[in-house]
Amino acid sequence: MENISVENKMSVKSMMKFLRKVELFKSFSEESIKTLSENCKQIWLEDQDILCKEGDPGDKMWIVVSGRVMIFKLKKTIAFVDDYSFIGEMSLIDNFPRSASIRGIGEVHLLEIDEAMFKKYIIPEPRAMIPFIQGITKRMRATLDTVVGENQRLNCLVHDMRNYLVPISISEVHMSLLLKSLGGEPGQQKRKGFDGLSTALRKMLAVRDNLITLIDQTLAMVVKSKADYVRDPGNLSKMVNETVEETLYHKKLQDKELTAHISESCDKESLCNILDLKRVLQNLIVNAGYASEKGGKIDVYLEETSDGSKISVVDHGSGIPDDVKPLLLKEKYTSKPDGNGFGLLSCREIVEDYHNGHFGFDSEVGKGSTFYFSVPD
Repeated sequence: MENISVENKMSVKSMMKFLRKVELFKSFSEESIKTLSENCKQIWLEDQDILCKEGDPGDKMWIVVSGRVMIFKLKKTIAFVDDYSFIGEMSLIDNFPRSASIRGIGEVHLLEIDEAMFKKYIIPEPRAMIPFIQGITKRMRATLDTVVGENQRLNCLVHDMRNYLVPISISEVHMSLLLKSLGGEPGQQKRKGFDGLSTALRKMLAVRDNLITLIDQTLAMVVKSKADYVRDPGNLSKMVNETVEETLYHKKLQDKELTAHISESCDKESLCNILDLKRVLQNLIVNAGYASEKGGKIDVYLEETSDGSKISVVDHGSGIPDDVKPLLLKEKYTSKPDGNGFGLLSCREIVEDYHNGHFGFDSEVGKGSTFYFSVPD
């Protein structure tokens, strides 16, 4: 982002002529238009230049003189804005940080109005509020249409996922017949391969059932504005053992030493959503795999607390830098090249919002990290 060179700057007269065509300023007096034209900062964006980022202070807004900008959040495009349109006004109204980022598409020429000018010239002008509100509601409607369309596509996708699970049932039949054959008649010795096939079938069916449960929960969220959150008695000891055993097959854990340490007092049932807590633990173990070097040791602990249970995942990797720690549980931060940054936020929501538990971490650079969560009985 650069200031415009002197030879490319609009003159005050040209800027006044431009502002009169912008819906927001049509009710302004000549004197106000002239003052704005004399004090507006002119800036250029080159292609892909970032004008502002989500979370930045919202102390200015812009008018697009020429070119096009894209408003986006994370990797999601929200809107494209062209000539004679205004952007960045929401933060000036609600005094919150930027809710989205803005980047240039091609070369863009903008006029910048700072907070002082906004309060002095725009807020006192009642008729300016109409195009202001119209611009905001137009974007809100477009966003709502996008959300509805994406929900419909998600609904179709989830239904299709259910259909793709049908072949697993076919495999179940064939594997069950083969298992029966390997087991022999009653009293006969089981043939080689029986135990391995039995374990594989059991795990395959567990994965299928978990996927169906996740699909049903997703469909419930799509169809209804609020779905009931189901918690049933579940054995955390069994969940930890199964999760550790299954996660070993992840690409980032096949060359690591992963060990579960379970307190005997934890072999009991807790009121929880076992599948969601399993997702939390899987996420933490996989993150530990990314943080650990080849041959690194990762320990998973299940311990009893005064009012429930605590699960911890300890790695001995490089640790988390001090400047990153404040972002981990507040922002959509990820250090993984293929990550989306939602893992820890989702984990925290499952533990704290749905289980009334606590989610946290401790880390020291050069020594590793411990991520943990506790849930009441």
